[in-house]
Amino acid sequence: MIKYYKGIELAQERQLEDQDKYITVVGSINADITTYVRDFPSRNQTVLARNASLTVGGKGLNQAVAAKIAGGEINFIAAIGHDAFGDMAQSYLTQNKINTQYVKIIDGVASGIASIVVSEKGDNMIVVATGANDHLNPNDIMAHKAIIQSGRIVIVQMEIPLETVRTVLLLAHEAGVTSILNPAPGSLAARELLKLADFITPNETETDEIVGIYPQDAQSARLACEKLRQHGSKNIIITMGKEGYYIAINGQESLENPFPVDAIDPTGAGDVFNGVLASALARGMGAFPSAHYAAAAAALSVMKPGAQEAAPSWTEIEKFIQDYTQ
Repeated sequence: MIKYYKGIELAQERQLEDQDKYITVVGSINADITTYVRDFPSRNQTVLARNASLTVGGKGLNQAVAAKIAGGEINFIAAIGHDAFGDMAQSYLTQNKINTQYVKIIDGVASGIASIVVSEKGDNMIVVATGANDHLNPNDIMAHKAIIQSGRIVIVQMEIPLETVRTVLLLAHEAGVTSILNPAPGSLAARELLKLADFITPNETETDEIVGIYPQDAQSARLACEKLRQHGSKNIIITMGKEGYYIAINGQESLENPFPVDAIDPTGAGDVFNGVLASALARGMGAFPSAHYAAAAAALSVMKPGAQEAAPSWTEIEKFIQDYTQ
């Protein structure tokens, strides 16, 4: 059985004429099981964690929440199982005042689960069981065509089926709605989608998986962008962690320095970047300042543990940028 959850305060249908300021996020919802260790275990090794937590996450949910906290108005299209993890996600989204009436609930299928290990050095390893996310299909997207095509920004990732992502991007392109493809997790399959998106936002590993070049400095990032453009990419922003980010838009390219912070947990930093990028673009900011705000938000997020509570508000982002430039 499939049904759609309607948040108590958000159940009323919005009129389509009010949608032109909305960001539509299409993507995954997972339960994040995070363990914190001194070093990653070796093959067949068991190590004791210093701490552990259970939160809700998934690239779709994280990006929706980040965009909302940064001031965006969000419609979220996703799928969850009829289980405790799905209930957690519903409650969390409602608490953050995100419209959940387009979240599909599926009986007999588990919600997605992400197992995350974070080392003392601030690195992480993530394994995802897609669960209900794999049941978000093109028919679900077509059912919400009017919502997608009447919004301002659409953002989608790769933790849902490839054909579903393709359908989202095609609908956005058809209506002239600005689309952001965060090709994460990275794969060769993402190549065929690059030409459909207005913006692509891979990180270093995802870039390497898509075009075979690991961007670690300006030169390698420039070469990676050339390869991405050969596959049809238009506007490219490669997030590079401690190296900053490389932006290539409208013939202008540059490696932007990172904000100097002490990272505690990088989990979800890329999702914060993408969510705030969408929020900034929806405000009418240009691509370069939008990326700058997104990078500041991501820097703020790594100073907090976990992805769930790491996203900063627009006011916090502005203050951080102001303090940094003084």
